[in-house]
Amino acid sequence: MKKIKSGFTLIELLVVIAIISMLAGQILPSLSTAREKGRQANCINNLHQIGLAIEMYYQDYDDYPVWLSLLCRSNTLGTPNYLGSGKILLCLTDLNKGDKGHGNPRFGEICDIPLTKVETIYGSLSPYDQSIYAYRNPDIESCSYSYEFALTECSWFVYGPGTDEFKQADSNGDGIVTWKEAKLWQSGYQGFGGKVPIVRCFWHYYNHNHKVLNLAFRDYNVFISGPEWESTSY
Repeated sequence: MKKIKSGFTLIELLVVIAIISMLAGQILPSLSTAREKGRQANCINNLHQIGLAIEMYYQDYDDYPVWLSLLCRSNTLGTPNYLGSGKILLCLTDLNKGDKGHGNPRFGEICDIPLTKVETIYGSLSPYDQSIYAYRNPDIESCSYSYEFALTECSWFVYGPGTDEFKQADSNGDGIVTWKEAKLWQSGYQGFGGKVPIVRCFWHYYNHNHKVLNLAFRDYNVFISGPEWESTSY
């Protein structure tokens, strides 16, 4: 008498594969979301550390740094080292690892990466903005964050010379409203106070449609917003 071999039939095997596929389809998005939440937590920690470094710089120089890269170790400049090698300037959600700057299709003039990289991505900057890039830390090649207190000319400031708004913002009277001046103008004359962001991360928004992470300039609180932070409650 022959023994009957036990095993899966083709239909049973297909059913098992289908069930596994369904379960994987339900689990994988959850894992992806969990990983992104972890990357966001790491980014928030980066922003907190950047905030502490900015405050230490402010205590030392009574002003904000021209660029975030100046907070990092430099063999060329010999400046104080507040952030180490610059790894804190990289967001884990940024698949470009900081080589393309903040990722915002606008405002290339506040990408804290070498000028050659900025102009390859965004096109040529004005001679004035080019001169500000000379103050960067040349040892730092990559940065995922937008630095919104840079001394480059603010391209979104729509008020022209002669207007009250321009006179209010142009604090040193040189005929140019920089990003730093525009942000301080928003803080004071537009009434946003300390909510104005000094550093922003767009990568969670662009890669996962999540909120933008912002570091407030006055108390270095991290808050979330859409691309336009002004419409978000603090």
